[in-house]
Amino acid sequence: MTNQERRTVMQWIGGSSALGALTPWLPAHAQAPDAAATNTSSAPAPRFAYVGTYTHDAPGGTAGGPASKGIYVLAVQDGGWTQVQTVASANPSFLAVHPSRRFLFAINEIDTYQGMPTGTAEAYGIDERTGRLTLINRQPLSLSGVIPAHLAVSPDGRALVVALYGGGAYNVLPIGADGTLGKVSGIEKETGVGPDAERQESPHPHMVQFDASGQRVLATDLGSDRINVFTLADGKLASPQRKTAPPGSGPRHLALHPSQRFVYVVGELDATVTSFAYDTASGKLGEQRQRISTVPEDFSGQKNAAALVMHPSGQFLYASNRRLKSDHALADSVAAFRIDATNGTLTALQHWSEGLRFPRALAVAPNGSHLYALSQKGDTILRLRIDPASGKLDQPVQVAQVPTPVCLVFA
Repeated sequence: MTNQERRTVMQWIGGSSALGALTPWLPAHAQAPDAAATNTSSAPAPRFAYVGTYTHDAPGGTAGGPASKGIYVLAVQDGGWTQVQTVASANPSFLAVHPSRRFLFAINEIDTYQGMPTGTAEAYGIDERTGRLTLINRQPLSLSGVIPAHLAVSPDGRALVVALYGGGAYNVLPIGADGTLGKVSGIEKETGVGPDAERQESPHPHMVQFDASGQRVLATDLGSDRINVFTLADGKLASPQRKTAPPGSGPRHLALHPSQRFVYVVGELDATVTSFAYDTASGKLGEQRQRISTVPEDFSGQKNAAALVMHPSGQFLYASNRRLKSDHALADSVAAFRIDATNGTLTALQHWSEGLRFPRALAVAPNGSHLYALSQKGDTILRLRIDPASGKLDQPVQVAQVPTPVCLVFA
């Protein structure tokens, strides 16, 4: 399967058939800045935004405009963002910032490097004053470790973990004090298949995330309908605990509640969010607690969920849906959910579709004031205000235009 193969303006409120009021488009200067009075945490306003893109063979397609060149560095300013730098890079589809905020890491979602079947990871230094990036090094992943899909930096900043969608494995790479990526120190191969013969013919690791302990890595495998919990020790992933997700759901991304008591997993293939209890002390996932759809009951056509992000307050959760073979008005949308603080139960709040075209990625402002939606087929980054009381989205503002944007991180 190749990388390409792999991969009506309205609102729908809380499962009701009623349509919410349409929010008009307003110029960026008419909206509050990102450090708005709706802050829900003490996190400082970000100064720079880093956008990962597809430069070729974008799964799902593009807007048809000029091709992306790599990583885009933008200054976050009132009234819109301004471009600082464009860094040439091959399919830098996912990015991660080092805990020190001195380094940025990218995976190159490719299947060949220097004539070998492998993807790569890149390390960059971040200029504290200007936000500009300087390449430190580029490191090949394990042999046959093709089409890397996600990465995560350990809380102590000493290791990078990569999910290899095409390689059916996870890699660990050491990070030096100067940000240099070392050679792969650990490889964890996966096995298994799922009921979808086209998308689940083999393991497809899709996301990795550290829990608060910094010692465990939670990971999703779309191909085998599995969620893994690994222990990171001595540069290797070990002691896997495995939990089976609903058959055919295709676990794509996950989100940990700030309390660390609940884990939420979005299924790409069935457009659902499944929740599990989580014990940080043991790293054990409990039994499935809830399964809720990311699309309305009357949805028709192919389901295709993507991103899943947690609000820093732990009160709200957001998931994105992308239009494939569907003419439903909400095929391109963001689903908003409220989280019950006691038991982690989700309640549907809203579906937002205005201004979205294949929203592959979502990001929440560090202070929780806004949600950012990246339209892969729209070449845009849309900012939506998060109502601090209800969690609903409104006041859409296009803050940037970037070719085929698929990842956003702040520093």
